[in-house]
Amino acid sequence: MSKKSYNKPPLNYKDQLSQLKKRGLTVNNEVRALHLLENISYYRLSAYWYPLLKSPKSAHKFKEKSTFKRGFELYCFDRELRQLVINDLEKVEVAVRAKLIYVLAHANGANWYQDQNLFTNQQSFQKSLDKLKTELQRSDEDFIKSFNKKYSDPLPPSWMIFEIASFGVLSHYYSNLTPGKSTREISN
Repeated sequence: MSKKSYNKPPLNYKDQLSQLKKRGLTVNNEVRALHLLENISYYRLSAYWYPLLKSPKSAHKFKEKSTFKRGFELYCFDRELRQLVINDLEKVEVAVRAKLIYVLAHANGANWYQDQNLFTNQQSFQKSLDKLKTELQRSDEDFIKSFNKKYSDPLPPSWMIFEIASFGVLSHYYSNLTPGKSTREISN
């Protein structure tokens, strides 16, 4: 299948709305629809209009009784669900972070994250440590600045550095830990 150049021109809000109507989408409140196109964007909303399309979807024709309002309701449902999930994920992330730091610091010292003997894959360990150092260099947190002024250690203790670490780095550290008592305690 040969590729072609993308050449669709940008449409202003009124033309976007006109295109939707030509494709069969019912718009009961044009002022509201224009406001939503301006503040959310046609492209983002198009994901929520997708289930309202007839087959084949590539024809871009809406099913009977499909409305702009229904697409927006799907968008709102998705946004609210995402917020609920994010709120609970944050609680899980904070709990995992706290448990990982506490268990490993008590078992292996404040700087356990620098001890390659605790990890199964040395390349992965080094990659995680490098990412952690990069995140530390980018940090402008006052507690990190204070640590650097006061102490000669090149890296802060785990309970400080893992507060600025991304969840990705945290999960890489955890997944590379040598299985044992500490990993079981953290996962429990």
